[in-house]
Amino acid sequence: QICALHIIVNPDEVDELVGVYEVKGHFEEIIAVMEAGLGLERAHMGIFTELGVLYSKYKEEKLMEHVKLFWSRVNIRKMLKACEENAQWEELVFLHLHHDEFDNAALAMIAHPTEAWEHLKFKDTIAKLTNTEIFYKAITFYLDYSPLEINSLLEAMASRVDHVRVISQMKRAGHLPLVKPYLLTTQPANIKEVNDALYALYVEDEDHEALAKGVVTFDNFDQVEMAQMCEKHSLLQFRRIGAMLYKRAKKWSKSVELSKKDKVWDEAIETTAESGDSAIAEELINFFVEQKLNTCFAAALYTCYAQLRPDVVMELAWRNNLNDFAMPFMVQTMREITNKLDTLVEKERKKEEAVAEEKKKAEEALASGYSDYGAGDPNAMVVYGAGMGGGMGGGMPQQMGGYGGGGGYGY
Repeated sequence: QICALHIIVNPDEVDELVGVYEVKGHFEEIIAVMEAGLGLERAHMGIFTELGVLYSKYKEEKLMEHVKLFWSRVNIRKMLKACEENAQWEELVFLHLHHDEFDNAALAMIAHPTEAWEHLKFKDTIAKLTNTEIFYKAITFYLDYSPLEINSLLEAMASRVDHVRVISQMKRAGHLPLVKPYLLTTQPANIKEVNDALYALYVEDEDHEALAKGVVTFDNFDQVEMAQMCEKHSLLQFRRIGAMLYKRAKKWSKSVELSKKDKVWDEAIETTAESGDSAIAEELINFFVEQKLNTCFAAALYTCYAQLRPDVVMELAWRNNLNDFAMPFMVQTMREITNKLDTLVEKERKKEEAVAEEKKKAEEALASGYSDYGAGDPNAMVVYGAGMGGGMGGGMPQQMGGYGGGGGYGY
């Protein structure tokens, strides 16, 4: 042992020395030499590494303690190879983690869960991965090995995974209800696939309150598909949600028919009013008359007033002796017609006044022009023609007199 201690301080001699001891079967002795060499001043990486390899081969119980103490002083590649060859997976994972090889550590834990996997350790590791494909392998692994902790795993990697791909993977595995907490955590992103999956779970769980709140808050989902799903549900609350979704999708007729089927008259009337469609409104009041729902008939006339034609309402009321219920509608219609007529009359009156005012102004302007022309002679307008003639017959000869005397032009 004394001689061996002088030899192992030389890195080039360590491998050969260990080989000689192993060939002769002196395992305990070489381990003792290496342990003694740890305290030498000239101790180098080779001593720490070879001792770790010897522990891996012959004293497995000491290996973990050794790598924990000296993981920074061993040759990582050689140590990892020894652990892999001797199936020491826990030590292998430890070395990967302490050398920042998180991808390899995660894959080793997935491959050898019995010896190497711990949930908290795996959860911390998964957050540091560079290869995102390992996320989806981890999901499959948890479904098989520890399904109750999968939501904790998904929470750790929620910011880096493709949520659509996760949902697709869970659907294929048939375990979508298992990740409902994850879906709730992800829903604020308002992703269509997340909303569709979560709302389908609400329908399956008959949680109509959560569904009603969700479809209003997070509206990025297939409304028609969800409405069809709710339409066929046995619970009235879900069918009402279906009618509401049809209304939001502007499927007015489907929404009204569903409300009529469930006898939710107020929603049928409100949807009809919101649609702005006269045909739907007239069909609804005919339905109320046929079903002898007189109060609903009156309510529909009030709510859908703008969509209903007065002649249709009057005829329907007359034929079915419902004049008392239709009278408020007719009174309002007459008042509206009267207001419109008054407005037209007032508009025409103002138009006529404007024309008269224009005519008056034109006459005044013409009179003002005549007045300016005859200024200084009160009879100027009366003798306008004569003045012009006098000027032509009397004035001109005086000017032309120099050409021959007499009247006229001197011809």
